[in-house]
Amino acid sequence: MDLLSIVGLATKRREDYFSQAKLLVKKYKTRELLEERMLKESKAIVVGLQMKQMRWEEYERTLLDKTLTSALAAVYLGAADSNPNAKMEKAWPIIIGDMLPPIVNFLSETKENLDNGALRIGDTTIDFSEQSWPQLLGRVIRYLATPTYSFFSLGDFLRREDQGYKEMRRIGIDDSRTCENCGRFHNLGWQPIGTLPMPGRDCQCFDRCRCFIEYR
Repeated sequence: MDLLSIVGLATKRREDYFSQAKLLVKKYKTRELLEERMLKESKAIVVGLQMKQMRWEEYERTLLDKTLTSALAAVYLGAADSNPNAKMEKAWPIIIGDMLPPIVNFLSETKENLDNGALRIGDTTIDFSEQSWPQLLGRVIRYLATPTYSFFSLGDFLRREDQGYKEMRRIGIDDSRTCENCGRFHNLGWQPIGTLPMPGRDCQCFDRCRCFIEYR
């Protein structure tokens, strides 16, 4: 499906995603537990595709559904007791804008490569074989599991904003894995709340960003 069609479908199913996210939160009450669950979900759907237990259309739909539900659940957890339903509502356009364009490209690319017997990972195209599946799994995890950190941070930001915090600072991990932009945001120190991007945004680390936010 193209991006416009998927956005339209997601909009129609919006209330279902919100309900599923709240069910996830009831069962997995911390971000770490949610991420662990999404890791297992990632493995299950990739194995389903690999073993031909899941048709492409089901794989595509499942990946999209779980990506959106996981992101919403992470926002809910980050919001804690500060009206998490409203925080999910506010975060929904951000989730759609951040997650759907890259995942649509990823699905299109994967389908084409599967049909041609090859798999493109980043800038490299390899013959599709048993060794390709772990690499595909790594990509799926980057949609379902690792973004829970950045969306949890978004929920926490929305909570702090409501609570009247005035300033924020983005703390980078000062080691060789810290990208240039994360270092730059770290060096800015305290800034007016809402003026710094969340971890994983506007940096080369993307979903693997390890920055965290402090408020005052």
